[in-house]
Amino acid sequence: MVNRPGSTAPSKEVLDLKRKVKILTTSRKLTQEFIGEAYDVKNLMQLVFDRILNALDAEAGSLWVKDDKLQKNVCQLAEGPVKRNVIGMKLDFGVGIVGAVIETQRTKIILDTAKSKEFSQTVDQKTGFATKSMICVPLIIDEESYGAIQIVNKRHGVGGQFDTSDCELVKDLAISAAISMKNARLMEMESKVKEMNALMTISNEVVSTLDIDQVLNLVVNRTNELVETSFGAIALLDDDDSELALTVLSGGQALDSKNTKQRAILELMSQVQNIQRSVYIAERGRYIASQRGKQNEWTKYVTEHNVNALWSVALKDEEGVLGVIWFESDSAGFADAGKADLLHIMASQATVALRNASLFKSITNRASLKGLQESTQKWWRKRGKRAGLISSAVVALVLALHFLPVLRWVSAPTTVETQLGQGVFTPVDGRISEVLVNEGQTVQQGELVARMDTSALSLQLAEAEAQMAIAERKIVEARSEKDSFALSNAMIERESSLARVSKIQQDLNNANILAPLAGVVLNTNLRELTGRSFSTGSEIFRVADPDKFRLVVHVAEEDVLDVKVGQEVRAVLRARPGAYVYGEVLHIGRSYEVPTTILEAEEEVDTSELQTGFIAEVLITSSDYPVLPGMTGQALVYTPETSIVQRQWRRIRNFFIFTLGL
Repeated sequence: MVNRPGSTAPSKEVLDLKRKVKILTTSRKLTQEFIGEAYDVKNLMQLVFDRILNALDAEAGSLWVKDDKLQKNVCQLAEGPVKRNVIGMKLDFGVGIVGAVIETQRTKIILDTAKSKEFSQTVDQKTGFATKSMICVPLIIDEESYGAIQIVNKRHGVGGQFDTSDCELVKDLAISAAISMKNARLMEMESKVKEMNALMTISNEVVSTLDIDQVLNLVVNRTNELVETSFGAIALLDDDDSELALTVLSGGQALDSKNTKQRAILELMSQVQNIQRSVYIAERGRYIASQRGKQNEWTKYVTEHNVNALWSVALKDEEGVLGVIWFESDSAGFADAGKADLLHIMASQATVALRNASLFKSITNRASLKGLQESTQKWWRKRGKRAGLISSAVVALVLALHFLPVLRWVSAPTTVETQLGQGVFTPVDGRISEVLVNEGQTVQQGELVARMDTSALSLQLAEAEAQMAIAERKIVEARSEKDSFALSNAMIERESSLARVSKIQQDLNNANILAPLAGVVLNTNLRELTGRSFSTGSEIFRVADPDKFRLVVHVAEEDVLDVKVGQEVRAVLRARPGAYVYGEVLHIGRSYEVPTTILEAEEEVDTSELQTGFIAEVLITSSDYPVLPGMTGQALVYTPETSIVQRQWRRIRNFFIFTLGL
């Protein structure tokens, strides 16, 4: 370089400092981008990978993730000329540069692979790619390796080689990337718990009713609580199982056989019925492009009716097809991955509920007094006038009990129960030091219900602050000695310590466990939680909305067809025998003993062994006193269409038919 007269060339120290400032500026900008918005793990990994490759101007690279089940390191992402040959590649733990970096948690930089004894030519020989220079950095958080990022061949470097500055930048970014990936995983876990809670609630409502119309409306109108749907429809086969007919539309839309959109949907549903598998158009533009200019009924439908995405599947069980379910969405990819699993589960639950409802609908009430009348006439002829008077009185009493609007009640035991409620989760890893609530206690949203032990976090904070102070001292020493390399390392150590301090302080702020909603605490033996250790996101107890309490009436099988939705109910509970609870029937269906929380259902449950009879779920409309879950008593369900005579005659017939085999 030739200097102009009167000018001086920047010193080496100045150039080094400018380079370090540029690296730190780039690192800070990318770190803010990683943590600035919420990403799912897959998209975050792609973002991290793309940004690091661009920042280093690299020719190729790969991102490897540990798979503890397979005991292998798996390549999840790759860029470069031979990325198709690299993605999905599996290496045993400890094998290759990547394996060594993940296992030792130490960064490797190979400036010239031709001169390195550590570098193996095995992968290059398989892929046909020439590696000249390499940086491999582990993804570490809380002293645990998640994987590694491998960067290959600098495009505009001398000889395609990286330098130590590039290595320091990747190390700095890897710290932020690992933290962001862990946070994204925690967010996904929390989202899945919420989805499963919603799925459990909806499924219970769907399978607990024998009303076909109610099943259909629940499915099409509440599935948008699980996935982003804008429209739903169900078509059922007619009585001859020969033709589909639209049965219900979401949002209470009216059925119209002349509506062009409804007719088009029905035609496409018929195709789904025939192929008996799910159909999914994730995004209209991509689907039309995949057809390469060819038109079909599906491309015509999504174009004419401005549908961005749709999903449909046949409602099928072992006995055959019952119908077809259909959902549309304005969001592309609304049924991708786990969302598709939720839709299939919902479709299966709807199939079971529809099959059960159909079976009960086909049962007809054949109660008749014909046998009683014939036997009465025979007895009259034999016994004469005196006996006739007695029999007339009996018949009159029976007829009065049958026709007069008295004693038209079904009596059955009842229990006050609640819906699933909402879980209270531990915000951080650690031990519970104190539980401040008891079973049945009413809490307000945001109220402090438990505390986590913060002694371990306080110790970690002190250690992190000490490390940050040491890094600050190193920075001062490096600046005084004008050692740019030491200064860069010290600044990276300080940033790393600062990130750790921020994370621990955030955990300390979250150590208090708050009630997620206003309601009643359901669990028992809460004091036994004190002193136990839990991982982040563990459910410790549940809180239920008191407005969602229900009376669950255990109805005898002989009376289940007499109980219908909307009938009046009056109950007496043992807690207050002189007062009443009033309500109306919401659902009728089979009763199962299910886990109180999905987190307890770790093993598969044989539902055939859990069937306990039939229940009527009753909405409490008024009560003479506050009720709590677990209260028991006796309920009277008003059945105006069925008299006590019919019910008793039914029991007599059942005794002879099923007990004596007559």
